[in-house]
Amino acid sequence: MKTTWNIIHKEVSNPTNENNIKSLRINPIAYNQTRIANEFNNYFLNIAGSVSNKRINEKEDACPLQYLLEYFNQPFKDIRWSYTSSKEINKIIDSLKSKNSSGYDQITTQIIKISKPFIISPIINICNKVLAQGIYPERLKFSLIQPIYKSGDKSSPLNYRRISLLPAFSKIFEKVIYKRLFDRLKNTATLNEHQYGFRSAVSTDDGRNIL
Repeated sequence: MKTTWNIIHKEVSNPTNENNIKSLRINPIAYNQTRIANEFNNYFLNIAGSVSNKRINEKEDACPLQYLLEYFNQPFKDIRWSYTSSKEINKIIDSLKSKNSSGYDQITTQIIKISKPFIISPIINICNKVLAQGIYPERLKFSLIQPIYKSGDKSSPLNYRRISLLPAFSKIFEKVIYKRLFDRLKNTATLNEHQYGFRSAVSTDDGRNIL
């Protein structure tokens, strides 16, 4: 099986070094790739914390949990989700965009599509265990953080933004869970009627038109 993955990965991958960062202007200038990676990691961790603290200081009562505590103070009934099927997983895999980007496991959506006949049964089995036990696989939560250059001095960490690359398999599990969770929220009238973002058949333009 490992040999099969290696062959498929070799055929569909197009490795490139154009995104390699040669140096990073810190004190002193870093050239070692390990140190550059660690410095980016520290920068992205700190910038996220500073932005979060700034928003809290600007509006202390703007806590996202406040809405849930105020309007949903009663526990939900047990949620029992239906199992997935080969038809649903087939449809989800076919809907994935064929990309060469991958997470830490180096498995792309293109590889998954090519290997679909051989891996669909294990995927269904794992998905159904997730739905039955309510436990999401830890390994699917691991993301590969990649700095993306914006503009300006390439040696300054200030001129990079980060993207998180999750394992391609996580997209399948997310779509399975999303469908069931959204149907639950819709059927129980939990979503506000003016919730326009992240919903099918509506858009933020609808909210703008109402305003």
